[in-house]
Amino acid sequence: MAEKQKVESPQGNAAGRDIHLQEAQRVDIPSINGGTNFIGNHGPVVVQIGVLPKTRVRAVVQPGPEHIDADQRRQLHDLCDEWVSLHDSIKRSPLPKALAWSRINKAGGSTTYALILKTRFDDARAYTLKQMAILRGMASAPRKDDEWRPKRIGAIKARCINQLRDPHAYKAYIKKNFGADSLTALATDELQKTYAYIMAKKA
Repeated sequence: MAEKQKVESPQGNAAGRDIHLQEAQRVDIPSINGGTNFIGNHGPVVVQIGVLPKTRVRAVVQPGPEHIDADQRRQLHDLCDEWVSLHDSIKRSPLPKALAWSRINKAGGSTTYALILKTRFDDARAYTLKQMAILRGMASAPRKDDEWRPKRIGAIKARCINQLRDPHAYKAYIKKNFGADSLTALATDELQKTYAYIMAKKA
């Protein structure tokens, strides 16, 4: 009967048996994802390997010549900033900039300002100007908004020139009602009444 071969080790037979056991359990595992089983010298070995997360492919639509250009995008940016600043100075609850953009984009018929069509630019711009006009029409606006007077005077003159085709369309009104020759000479309530008159005046 053949004699069993002993495993020699500098640390003794016990250490040799330990080395023999470790070698017997060594398993080469291929590089894969997911869970799997391997059969080793001492039975099945279960290996769990993490599954890589799925990646989502997001389509990016690039603006084309039919969308608003860089100058128009800058105009909307400036108007949005002005609207948010004005809102926060007059009202107690702040207007999140993301919400302001969402409303401007909706007025322009898009989900993002870069994809607003050039044909809808005036819609987005007019919507934002209207929201600021509403805020400046509030009773507390003149004392809370530092730009209230110059903005009101500017709006009156712009409508007289652009829509009414008469840069002096307001003069007869303020002369008759307030005895004034200039918009800058009007009191706050007088300026507001003049603004309402000019905005309602038909060309």
